[in-house]
Amino acid sequence: MKHRVAIAGAGLMGFWHAKTVEHLGGIVAAVFDLNAAAAQRLAAKFPGALAGTNLVALLEENKINVLHICTPTASHYELAAAALTRGIHVLVEKPMTPTAAETERLCALAAEHHVQLCPVHQFPFQRGVLRAQAALGKIGKLRHFEARFCSAGGLGKTAAEQDAIVADILPHPLSLMQAIAPGRLSENGWNVIRPAPGEFHATLTSAGIICSILISMNTRPTTTSLHLLGTNGTIHIDLFHGFSVVEPGEVSRWRKIIHPFDLATRTLVAAGINLATRAVQGESAYPGLRNLTAQFYEAVDGKVAAPISPVDARTVAVVRDQLMIRRGASTDSRGTTPAKNP
Repeated sequence: MKHRVAIAGAGLMGFWHAKTVEHLGGIVAAVFDLNAAAAQRLAAKFPGALAGTNLVALLEENKINVLHICTPTASHYELAAAALTRGIHVLVEKPMTPTAAETERLCALAAEHHVQLCPVHQFPFQRGVLRAQAALGKIGKLRHFEARFCSAGGLGKTAAEQDAIVADILPHPLSLMQAIAPGRLSENGWNVIRPAPGEFHATLTSAGIICSILISMNTRPTTTSLHLLGTNGTIHIDLFHGFSVVEPGEVSRWRKIIHPFDLATRTLVAAGINLATRAVQGESAYPGLRNLTAQFYEAVDGKVAAPISPVDARTVAVVRDQLMIRRGASTDSRGTTPAKNP
């Protein structure tokens, strides 16, 4: 089925969502943005697409069956609710809503109107992450889950704005943790350290696995990575580029000597293959988005289950709220706040 899609938000993410729709054979039929000129510019890139500043009119007058929401987070609930209540499926950029309570209400609306609702947690759908999951058996028992997100997005921002960026990034490592270590995310025992605006570190120990999430607006170089450390090896995942490298865990004097060269060679080969694959497939940005969207459309067509279940979407939203609410909480002398069960 060729889906008739509306894009809400004519910025950078709106553009890449529209390109993804086009690549998957869908029809970009409408573009919504409160900035009429921006909506017109994006719509002009897709033959037949209409632009407007009234989302409801665009949805109703253009026989839209799927809405992609790429607007600021504060607007997500209102836009998604308008579509869901009209029987329109919704794919919405993360975070799905500003609060877990609003995410819960949207999930209830989707169920009531028998439509699909999915947040854009694209990292678990990257080739590199999928290959890492398939290779977990090679590294023995998983002991450490380490996610690092160092961004330059906070440059020139106020303290509140830097913390808001942290909150926007947080669903990414949470969704990865839900995919790779299912069942651990909502357990008791999270410890959160927030020593400065734009700086966030959360840890949890569960069933022998230490989970660590670092988000920083100030440390360099910028990086988006995940490291899975096991008893027989480590998997390094470059989430920005979308590839992974399995590092064997054999111990010997020779392995110690060649270690930096071996890891560098493995990384170079994996990065080169990944770059070539993305070039051939025309995936020039946001690896994982296309795979997630394709699975979402298959769920819309009734062929498969939702790529991200309502339970997983709600769990990520609840834990995000739980960890970020520490903004106003009292802390001990280390700036650490133990988190309660969500």
